[in-house]
Amino acid sequence: MSSMIMPDLGIQQDPVEFQRLMLEGMAFAVLLVDPELRRITASNTAADVLFGYADSGLIRVSLGTCLPSWEEDLDSSVSDSLTANVLQPRVFTTRAQRLSGNNFVVEASVARLPDNPFWVVSVRSLSDNQIAPPSQMQELVSLLNATLESTADGILVVGTDGRITGTNSRFAELWQIPSIVLATHDDASVMKLVLQQLRDPDAFLAKVHELYAEPLAESLDVLHFHDGRVLERFSRPQLLAETVVGRVWSFRDITTRRIAELEATKALRKLRKRAKELRKLAYTDPLTGLGNRALFNEALEAAHTAPAEEDLTVLLLDLDDFKEVNDIYGHQAGDAMLIEVARRLGECVRKCDTIARIGGDEFVVILRSATDADEVAQRVVDALGIPVEIDGVALRPSISLGIASRYADCCPNSGASDLFRRADIAMYGAKRAGKNRFVRFQPHMMEELLQKSRLQESLRQAVTAREIYPMYQSIQDRSGTVIQYEALARWTWEGRPCPPDIFIPEAESSGLIIKLGEQILARACQDSITWLAGNTDRSLAVNVSGLQIAQTGFAATTLETIQGHGVHPQQLVLEVTEHLFLGADPHVIAELTVLRGAGVRISLDDFGTGYSSFGQLQNLPVDAVKLDRSFIQGIIHSTDRSPIVESMIALAHTLGLDVTAEGVETQIQADYLKRLGCDRTQGFLYGKVMPTIGG
Repeated sequence: MSSMIMPDLGIQQDPVEFQRLMLEGMAFAVLLVDPELRRITASNTAADVLFGYADSGLIRVSLGTCLPSWEEDLDSSVSDSLTANVLQPRVFTTRAQRLSGNNFVVEASVARLPDNPFWVVSVRSLSDNQIAPPSQMQELVSLLNATLESTADGILVVGTDGRITGTNSRFAELWQIPSIVLATHDDASVMKLVLQQLRDPDAFLAKVHELYAEPLAESLDVLHFHDGRVLERFSRPQLLAETVVGRVWSFRDITTRRIAELEATKALRKLRKRAKELRKLAYTDPLTGLGNRALFNEALEAAHTAPAEEDLTVLLLDLDDFKEVNDIYGHQAGDAMLIEVARRLGECVRKCDTIARIGGDEFVVILRSATDADEVAQRVVDALGIPVEIDGVALRPSISLGIASRYADCCPNSGASDLFRRADIAMYGAKRAGKNRFVRFQPHMMEELLQKSRLQESLRQAVTAREIYPMYQSIQDRSGTVIQYEALARWTWEGRPCPPDIFIPEAESSGLIIKLGEQILARACQDSITWLAGNTDRSLAVNVSGLQIAQTGFAATTLETIQGHGVHPQQLVLEVTEHLFLGADPHVIAELTVLRGAGVRISLDDFGTGYSSFGQLQNLPVDAVKLDRSFIQGIIHSTDRSPIVESMIALAHTLGLDVTAEGVETQIQADYLKRLGCDRTQGFLYGKVMPTIGG
């Protein structure tokens, strides 16, 4: 908001508000009059009361309405003085008329503000002493003028009709408008001079029109001059007695401040540019001397966008099991190996090719115009397979290398990042294929990756929505009595059943198996409660993942779940896989021990296909084993035998473990297992997987 510092007072005051306060401070009737329209633009309370306008106020009332014969009663000397910039008031006697129509004689004093078009008129009825003495009238005029002239801002006052009603000298100075132009009251000429100086006169006019369309709005913006000056423009409505009678514009020269801001901006820009240059210099991996990821990204983008008929190939390689080198031999040995790998890479490619270390044990090579990319890849694999002697120890590096070429393996419009991504996919393909080799990207790899991504997202949504549910397969004892049901997780994905061997591993790799396992257990307990009720010979088998058991409090949570559904611990069998015991995690053993102590039985699923041996089996917290279906499928004829099956059943019984054989599909297989003393059998021979238990 435009403001000024009042001389000698040091207080901030609004010029228009200050004028209003001064008028109200006068005990006599005072009017401010627009000399061109002969209308009152401001009045104090004393004037409103004198003329009978106490309720409505005198704003916009014609001076002739209040003083009908004032022009005839002025002599020529007074008329001349009103056209000159003098402070001396002129006093005359004239007839006045109240709003009620009553006439009375008054003594009036009139003067014009210097460099300002307003007249100041003081009026008193000859029946009282309310006329201001000439000295006090002169003081009023002087104070009003000082208010306008003491501000550092250029002030322009415009009436609601768009005509200029007042300015101060600072306005003329800022806008370089000659006083002779202002004296002519030719607003068009003044506006022409204003617009000629501005870089964007249309924006100036647009703001003016906008504000006059919204009389109560305020505005603050910046004006740029052709000569380089910058003014800050503030506008607010001119209010008298809560009525908008015009608009006050103030202009402040901020050229020096703006120049300082621009210089600061330039300095900051230079600093940013310098910082960017320094970052570009930091393109070298400090350990190997190769380029780093920043250099690789820039080089790949440049090579990819450069027009060339020859192909562009990316080799991405990762050291296999490099963490073990650091863990066993120390980081110094690991650093030495990385330095040697960098050296050998340099010997395998041309000088025009780019080599970079983009991660701890990841390197990348950009081959430009190479027609023998596969040969280069094999040369790299062979070169890095030669043992490296570090501190007297021969270490043999092994790498998995993925290769992708722009024209051979990418879409025509694909970018540099897509080329790198395909090399990355191929590199993980090399790891899955057995490591220490290179694999070129194949289209099916991308399809598999996209399928995996869709599967992950759909699986996450399915677990959240509890869309994965248990189905049940019966398990018979040797007499043919159903004594157990196994809960098997099932999921319909994209309108078709998704095999468990597809979504269960994905749930484990993503950690969703923990939540999913809890849901399946709770649902199975709920479905089996009627069948299990009161019969401890019957049981429910549920598969659990090693990730679930590794969770703190798994045993307590499991017991709480089954007991909350009315299932006795002796009626629950948890099936775990053999690899769970690889490494014999003490926490896993402890959780299973707690469960067994409560009565829950533990069964080793798919026995014979994993890592366990009977020597280990006797030390594991398990109660039963389940023979994998692959051992049963070989029994086709009644004369067939399986020494492995016979040995496993016999040895399991020797260790006091129950045996369940799964995958039984024929009566021949069932009879054979019964003769061997197999405790339980399970398979399609006894029925398909069902949605309910005991049906």
